Amino acid sequence: MADLLERTPVPATGVRATTRSKPGHFEIDLDVTPEAVPIVRTIVRSHLKLWGLPGLTDRVELVVSELLTNVLRHTAPAARTAARNARLTVTRLPGALSVCVRDFDPALPQFSSSGPEAERGRGLHLAVAFADDFGCSLIRGGKDVWANFLIHDNDTGESPQEQEAS
Repeated sequence: MADLLERTPVPATGVRATTRSKPGHFEIDLDVTPEAVPIVRTIVRSHLKLWGLPGLTDRVELVVSELLTNVLRHTAPAARTAARNARLTVTRLPGALSVCVRDFDPALPQFSSSGPEAERGRGLHLAVAFADDFGCSLIRGGKDVWANFLIHDNDTGESPQEQEAS
């Protein structure tokens, strides 16, 4: 994994995050800041490459960016730290990839009626368009906003026989 990250230069910043990873699953607890979003995209890209899912990279990175940006723009900061905290979970399932962003603000995301030329307000529309399934669920003290991506043969670069073996 370190080798994958070394190839993509990431500037040193004050980003605070904790990452836990095991085969087919990782979680990142982080303070969502503008500096954190591109770093998280690099981590997501590296995991998808490691898991043999390069064909999903663009779609998943876009959705993760939009969901984290929504946390940054629309959730209240934590009282103790004044940070916007979130947990990103990415899990490879049989035939699909699941992405979930948990934040600790109970306000559900709202779809805006922004036009196609608008610079803001289109993130949820993009997430719905790029994911195969999308939704949100209230949890105690916050919400989960999730997206699922079906894994197709062209996402892995493997033949169906190779996929069954992995």
